Amino acid sequence: GLKEAEEKLSIMKLPEEEQKAYEQYQDDLHYQASMFESSYGDGYYVGKEEGREEGKEEGREEGREETTRTIAIKLIQQGTEIEIIKAVTGLSVKAIEDLVKSQQ
Repeated sequence: GLKEAEEKLSIMKLPEEEQKAYEQYQDDLHYQASMFESSYGDGYYVGKEEGREEGKEEGREEGREETTRTIAIKLIQQGTEIEIIKAVTGLSVKAIEDLVKSQQ
């Protein structure tokens, strides 16, 4: 409204060189805002894709851990020694002992 009109009038009163500098400044502000919006959008989609990939990797890791536990449980049920189970699965003695307790 009125404030914008006053601002335009004060700009029009500036010498031509200063008006051009002001216009360049305004153009730069618009460009920066545009770049920010564009970068934000790009960053959002890149972040979303990275999150999706991270989630897939976590799921695969959980699947591997579950498979390892399943193998350990089968070995426990067959009476395999803890040291052999440890060598085959890579589980710690404590983790194997916890699985033994859960099977009782």
